[in-house]
Amino acid sequence: MRKYPGIPELLEAYMQEQGSTERWVTVQELRDRFCLTRYQCNTVSGFLRRLEFGPFGQFPFIVAKIMREDGENPSDPKKCRYLLKLRVHYALQREHVHGTQ
Repeated sequence: MRKYPGIPELLEAYMQEQGSTERWVTVQELRDRFCLTRYQCNTVSGFLRRLEFGPFGQFPFIVAKIMREDGENPSDPKKCRYLLKLRVHYALQREHVHGTQ
């Protein structure tokens, strides 16, 4: 996980704070919440795009969908929203641990 130092833990903490197993997130939300630099935001974006193609090690979430949206003005860059979703394996483990089989 050298390529994404601290990013998986940061995203997992964010999802736990939100109490969600599935949620749309933007890099800007994460930047605001964790006071990230532009460089770190590029790394977060790269990690989220990587998750669209499959799981990353023991990280319990995947990106189920990426939605690209136009900015408010025509000259604004497009923004992405990422649907972070708990992987099925981890969802089943969570249900088993909490006794909601």
